[in-house]
This record gives sequence, structure tokens and C-alpha cells, in this order.
Amino acid sequence: MVLNFKSFRKLGRLRRGSEADRLDAFLADPDRLRSSQDEVWRRRRLSLAFSSLLGGLLLGAGGMLLGLYLWKPVIFQTGASSAMMARILASQAQTAWRAKELDQAVSHAQLAIELAPNLVDAWDALALSLFYSGQTVQAEQAAQRCLKIDAGYTRAYLLLGDFSFYTGDWKQAETYWRKAPDAKRSLAGLLLLENRFEEATPRVRELARDRPDDPMVRVMREAVQLGRLTPELQRKLAPDFVASRNPDTAKAWDLFWDSRYEEASTVFSRALSKSPQDGSAIIGRGWCLLQIGSPREAQSAFDQALAFWPASYSALNGRAWTNKALGQTEGAEAIWRQLVTDFPRSEEMEIPSCYKGLGTLHYERGDYAGAIYYLTRARLGDPFDREITSLLRSSLDRQPLP
Repeated sequence: MVLNFKSFRKLGRLRRGSEADRLDAFLADPDRLRSSQDEVWRRRRLSLAFSSLLGGLLLGAGGMLLGLYLWKPVIFQTGASSAMMARILASQAQTAWRAKELDQAVSHAQLAIELAPNLVDAWDALALSLFYSGQTVQAEQAAQRCLKIDAGYTRAYLLLGDFSFYTGDWKQAETYWRKAPDAKRSLAGLLLLENRFEEATPRVRELARDRPDDPMVRVMREAVQLGRLTPELQRKLAPDFVASRNPDTAKAWDLFWDSRYEEASTVFSRALSKSPQDGSAIIGRGWCLLQIGSPREAQSAFDQALAFWPASYSALNGRAWTNKALGQTEGAEAIWRQLVTDFPRSEEMEIPSCYKGLGTLHYERGDYAGAIYYLTRARLGDPFDREITSLLRSSLDRQPLP
């Protein structure tokens, strides 16, 4: 199998570091986080040799040991199947979007598809990577491609239902979710939000038997027991992500993930001039304003979004970071603690950033033990953020030995 320069040109939009660092971010596996004073961030550089055959490719596969991720290298010798390498790339795309490294996620998934065009895992990973990077229409097309490859791949209906739910098209979401066996929880939550308790109750009771420890199921079970949705329960079941099919909004997010924040802000504003209720554009503009040093305006944008989407993790996390930028540290801490303890979706991609915020606050207060705890949690969720690693190293250096 030969990987040519066209294949690797897709990696050119990775956002951090030099060109060599960008290749490292794709090809090098993240090193394990060490819990000692001499913890260091190490990245292995790989030599790329292009010829008629690929001599080897080193990729990382995540594992967990004693609560810490160990990134174990897997060497693929000449003759390794392209499908095998594509599956690893698709897995790495999942890791990247969960860490909010959306450019890397898209690049990994695209390269996986080039290696194995008919691998549904690769198209699945691309669909999610595109969706969370703001490219909803393209994400839906990628999910539909999964069904063209394999009509029995019902997980595609789960994804399509999610995409519709987060864009506010709940009727279409229900249609898709009814075709997906894995969407039982999502469908039950939607029925409760629409006050269809008679339909929802048997579904929730079945989920409670099968998944009693699931935080979302516990929320739904409480609603069924009460026979109604309290404002707090409704907030926990409401969409935690806000998406848009607006092409201007998609273009603005593309600019945002390319770190072109002022241009992105302009395009988000253009999108809002045409669609003032575009929640994705409101939130995106807030993040742009925060990045370019206008936290008060960013705060207003996040407040506007939260008035309509109070469960949006991105708007809440953005609001916390604007609070911190304005010196309102108690307000920032309260939001971050709420997101990591009270909200039911612990896998949400904003969570590592929340732990980073809490760790930063503890570090600035001189509470290095607390900083180590929260920054370690942040590092486990986002192994790519160098600022997290730097703060963690500094905290370890400053924490007195017992």
C-alpha cells in the first residue's frame, strides 16, 4: 500500500505547531501521563519514507491502566491491510473529536476513507467529526453513505437522528431513531420532552431495568415517577449541543477551527443577519469574541444562546471562560462544577475544557494538589492540549513532596 503526498496533504490544516509538529500530532501517539514530579510530554518523531511499499506506520491505540491512559504503539509492517490501518485512523478520529480537536478528527477520518473507501467505520467517524466541527449537511451525507455501503448499518439512523435532534427537527429525529435499536434512550428522552408520557413510560422502565446506572436513564426514571418534567429535569434532557444547516454558519466554523477567529466572527455575524435564531452561529460568535479578546461581548452572546438552549455545554463552558476572563472566578467555578458533576453527559467534548478551567483556577490560587487532580482529568480527556500538559507539569513541580 502506497501513501502519496496527496494523502498527507489532508493533514495540512492541523492547527498547532510547525509542519513537523502537525505531522507528529497525526502520526505520533500521545505519551502516557506520568503522575510524578518528572512527568514530561514526549512525542516520538517518525521518519516518512515514500516508495512503492510503505515500510511501516506507527499509530497509537488508547487503553486504560489504573485510571491513566497508556498509548501503546502498534507497528504495521509491510503488507498490513489498508482496512486495518483505516480502522485505527477512524478510532483516532473519535479520540480527536472527543478532545475537541476537530481539524485532526476530520483529517484522520478522511485519510481512513482514502485507505478504505467502503469501510463504514471510517464514514461513521467522518460523520461525527464533521458534525461536531459545524458541517451538519456534510455530516448527514457521510452518515447516509454508511447506509449505501451497508443497508443494515442501523447505527447510521442513530447518527442521523442525533443530527436532526440537535438542529431542532425533532419530528425527523424520531423517524430516524425508530429505525435504530441503539436509540432507545434518545427516543424515550424525546417523548418525555414532548410530554408524551404514556408512550415514554414503558420505554423508560425497560431502560431502567437494562441500564440502571446510566445518568440519563436516572433522569428519565425520576420524570416518570413524578409524572411530569420539572424545569431541572427538562434542562437535563434538553439538547446539550446546538447545530445548524446554515451554509454561512458551516463556513464560519471552518474558519474558527482554522484559528481565523476575526474572519469567522464576521461570517457568523452574516449568518445571524439572515437567521437571528441560529444558535450554532450565536455560540460560535461568542467563542470567536472570546478568542480575539472581547470577553464582555462574548458573555452577551453566550447569555443569548443560553436563553434558548440552557443545556448547551458549549454555551455554558464559554460563559464560564468569559467569567474567568472578566475576573468573575466564582461564577466560572460554579458553572464548571455544575457541568462536571450535575449534568448527565460526562462524555460531552466540552468536559476536558471544564476540568482545565477548574485546574487553572486551583493553580492560580496556589492549590497545586487540586490543580493536579483537575488537570489530570483534563489531560485524560484531551491528550493534545499542550497548555494542559504544561500546567500539569508545573503543578507537579510545585507540589511539595509528602
